[in-house]
Formats: sequence, C-alpha cells, structure tokens
Amino acid sequence: MAMTSPMDFLREMAEKTLSDTTVELGKVQQNYTRATTQLTQLEGFKLEYQQQLHATVSGEGISMAELLNRQSFIDSLGKVVKQHSGHVAKCKDMVDQTLQAWRRDKQRLNAFETLKSRSDAVRMMKENRQEQKAMDEFAQRACMGKESL
Repeated sequence: MAMTSPMDFLREMAEKTLSDTTVELGKVQQNYTRATTQLTQLEGFKLEYQQQLHATVSGEGISMAELLNRQSFIDSLGKVVKQHSGHVAKCKDMVDQTLQAWRRDKQRLNAFETLKSRSDAVRMMKENRQEQKAMDEFAQRACMGKESL
C-alpha cells in the first residue's frame, strides 16, 4: 500500500471539493436557466392576454364585467411575473455565489498542485544527488580496488 503524503492528501481533498462545487454550480445554473425561461413564458402569456383584450375591446367590444374580469386576470399575471422576477434574481445570486466558491476552490487546488510540484522537484533533486554520490563512491572504490592489484 502506497503512503500518501500530507500534501497529496490536501491536494486530493481540494480536488474533491472543487468537483463537488462544480456539480453544485451546474445545478444552480440549470435552476437559473429554468427560472429565466419560465419568466419569459409568463411575460409572454401576460402580453398575449393584453393583446387579446385590446383586440377584443377594439373589435367587437365586451361587457364591463367581462372587461373587469379579464383585466383582473392580467393584473394577477403581472403579480406572478413580479414574484417570479424576484425568484430569478435569487437564482442569479446563487449562481454568482457558487461561481465565486468555485473560483476559490480552483485557486486552492492550483496552489496545492504548485506546492506539490515544487516538493516533487526538491525530492527528485535530493534523490539525484544521493544517486550521484553513490555512483561516485562506487567508482572511487572500483579505482582503489584496481590500484591495490
């Protein structure tokens, strides 16, 4: 079983955190997109009903009760549009917050990867020096062995 260094452990944890944040970012972006699409549809419905009312009033005319009833419905749609606009704004805020968290997590992972690569480079340099020293000692012993013959 290979031993993992604390730096490897921290890098792996940062990588997992980034992965989790990436999934969360995808979810909140989907929610925002869905909410925006719904808002567009609601605004379209409201506009369509307003145009229908205008066309009906201009063309054939309608009773006052019918006019008030339709206008009340359009006003209700307006309230729903306003409420949903607030929901869209909250979804956008969640996207912004999650994106900031993703950037922090990505920066943290990059920092750990940089530290790990530096640590690996120092370790390799030490190993190369030790190997060179061992080779030098071996060569020196080999030369001394030939001289004694």
